[in-house]
Amino acid sequence: MLFSSDKYQILKALEIILRDNKNEYAKELFKLLKYENEILIQESIIYTLKHLNLDNISDDLFFEFLKEENLLLKEFVLSILSTSKKVKVLGKLLESEDKDFRKYALDGLYRTNTKEAIPLIAKCLDDPDINNQIAAVEYLGLLGAEDYAEKIAKKLSNTKNLFLISTILETLSIIGNENTDKIIEEKLKTISNPYLYLPYAKYIFKRKNIFKGIEFFKNSEKKELILKEFLEFISKNSRNIYLYTKLRKEIASILSALLKENIPNEYKYDILMILDNLLEDEIIEVIKENIKHLEGAGLIAAIEIINEKKLISLKKEILNMNLPEEMKYLIEETFEDWEMEE
Repeated sequence: MLFSSDKYQILKALEIILRDNKNEYAKELFKLLKYENEILIQESIIYTLKHLNLDNISDDLFFEFLKEENLLLKEFVLSILSTSKKVKVLGKLLESEDKDFRKYALDGLYRTNTKEAIPLIAKCLDDPDINNQIAAVEYLGLLGAEDYAEKIAKKLSNTKNLFLISTILETLSIIGNENTDKIIEEKLKTISNPYLYLPYAKYIFKRKNIFKGIEFFKNSEKKELILKEFLEFISKNSRNIYLYTKLRKEIASILSALLKENIPNEYKYDILMILDNLLEDEIIEVIKENIKHLEGAGLIAAIEIINEKKLISLKKEILNMNLPEEMKYLIEETFEDWEMEE
């Protein structure tokens, strides 16, 4: 049945192999998979193999499939190697002279999500191919490989590749330490390239304390590029900010000023939500002062705050303002269920 010319017979055989967990057919399935052109059959074979024990399949057979032009087969083999934790096999692939094979190995090792894979991935920090270096840096960060943080940071000394530098910053924002902070400060004293400014800002907001993060934003000449990250930084640290009255007022001032700027409405929504958490009655004055600068999501945030706090007097004041008709309509519609107490 398995090698029948009738695809329905093949599918029936695969169903039986899967149901009865017939591991002894694994090698035959690999053979069938290599020469089968029907996508439905290929996918059924792959599904079946993923549920069998493949410990008796030789490393050479896996390597043979990775040489196939068929991307589906390559992806299948990588999936098998990574989910079955075949770190040793993937490690051998790193010795290949083919840069693509080494990349397949890197991807597979990362997918294993094991500590044993980390030193093997780290070997590719010195890979001849720059794209493999970038992948190794990224994967070590995602796997939390703190032992390799300084080696990664030192790569800044001998590269001008923007993609690599950007990835180094992203990774060190996750696994960096005081020593890597010093290396970055020394190697990247000034950031003039727009491509690097965002990853550098992410690094600052993840690695530095609240005071240094705010100072960085205040001194930034490219605030529009990093506004989203800054707002996430403030929101994440809002509890700590609340403990410092002076700092809280400074941040409120920065955010209130941003409401007047020509920034996306969704950011104004986020700003008002942050201010509502940081401020008490002062939020009323912030809304009154900036209502004419709000529309769309920003206006919705203001209405949500007014509605939540039942600020009836502020609602009346807003409706008496010289606002566009559509804005007044939105406000009246939102508040129409209020039980007004005069």
